[in-house]
Amino acid sequence: MIATFVALLILGLLWGGVYLLMAEGLNLIYGVMKVVNLAHGDFIVLGGLVAFSLFGVFHITPLLSFPLAALLLFGIGALVQVGVLERITVTGPEGELRTLLATFGLSYVVANASFLLWGSQFQSIPYMQGALQFGAVAVPEGLLVSSLCAFAVALLVHLWLTATMTGRSVHATAQSSLGAAACGLNVRRIRMVTFAIGSAMAGGAGALVIALIPFQTSSGGDLTVQAFTLIALGGLGNYLGAWLAAELLGLTEVFTQYYFGSDAASAVVYAVFIGVLVFRPQGLLGRAGRV
Repeated sequence: MIATFVALLILGLLWGGVYLLMAEGLNLIYGVMKVVNLAHGDFIVLGGLVAFSLFGVFHITPLLSFPLAALLLFGIGALVQVGVLERITVTGPEGELRTLLATFGLSYVVANASFLLWGSQFQSIPYMQGALQFGAVAVPEGLLVSSLCAFAVALLVHLWLTATMTGRSVHATAQSSLGAAACGLNVRRIRMVTFAIGSAMAGGAGALVIALIPFQTSSGGDLTVQAFTLIALGGLGNYLGAWLAAELLGLTEVFTQYYFGSDAASAVVYAVFIGVLVFRPQGLLGRAGRV
């Protein structure tokens, strides 16, 4: 009984890391730009499918595909920000709606382009399918590696935001773009870099997660909803809150799935989300840890 509990606890924490990896890019973008990127899940799928092709053609492992997919999505994100989002008027009551519609259309563009290149079948990468044995606890290798990469990326981004001048400029822009511009910061460049980094994090996440979860070109919508659920649970734009929410969701899903089945696990996750919206709409940590 104790060994089972420990195994479920470890698996829940590791899956929480994977969920954080898939959502933290969206959280960073919202924290700075107040833009909910509805194409975020499609960027994850695109990164995964790029890794799938690199593995099939050049036998490049997902770990090596991780920076390559991130670099590709960094460039795509920069082009989207400069070519589309920067040209949209975001002031006024309809500003957020315009960005939602723009990223909604972008989602369809990315999904259909992916369909033309990879088709509609599910794709996955047979990589690190074994398990590491720690006493009576078996930990899947792929899940462990993906989760450790997620925590490493989260820590690096947190250090970048808190310990570098560029990161502090991002903080300043998130707090007040007008104030940041008045202090001489190039707000347009900061927004472009932020969206590009958020997109790169999505692409890198896809390169790792496709070895754990099969992707289809139409999977982007579900991944976007899952990522948005996580950052809303942690508090929109709250980086530390997203980390805590990811672990909470991972533990909740693993324990519920083990004891009650996969359908109940999905229902409980969204029940927790609704409960937080009702009783603590500011998120788990409120304003603490916000970008």
